[in-house]
Amino acid sequence: MKKKRKVCLYGLEQLALIIKSESGVFYFNQVGGYSCLQPSVEGILTILDDDTKQLLKNLSNYCLNKTKLTIEDANFLDDLLRNNRTGEFLSIDRERLNDSMEAWLNVIIDNETMDKAFLNGFDEDEGILTWSNSD
Repeated sequence: MKKKRKVCLYGLEQLALIIKSESGVFYFNQVGGYSCLQPSVEGILTILDDDTKQLLKNLSNYCLNKTKLTIEDANFLDDLLRNNRTGEFLSIDRERLNDSMEAWLNVIIDNETMDKAFLNGFDEDEGILTWSNSD
């Protein structure tokens, strides 16, 4: 019997995208602020090039201690993503608002606007945007 391969992201110091895919690798992180939730997802992890860390700061500040999102949150976060080169190809998944929280945002990946020099050959369109939890 094959063991489930898991990767802990507790020490993550930058913004990362987990592309949901049948990779055989599950990533988990401590999220949700003081709630210290530990969701996991199967996929492929890539670090996002947020060289100024401005998007990371804005996401962290806005999502502080949130354990689920509202439509208003999603609209605000979409604006943050669209106005930053790092996240312009991502949007908040409206179907997964109750599963999105601080440091764990369910996103839709727009493969048409994604920088092909960054990610190429992917047709998956769902992911998790994650970073270090505030607690």
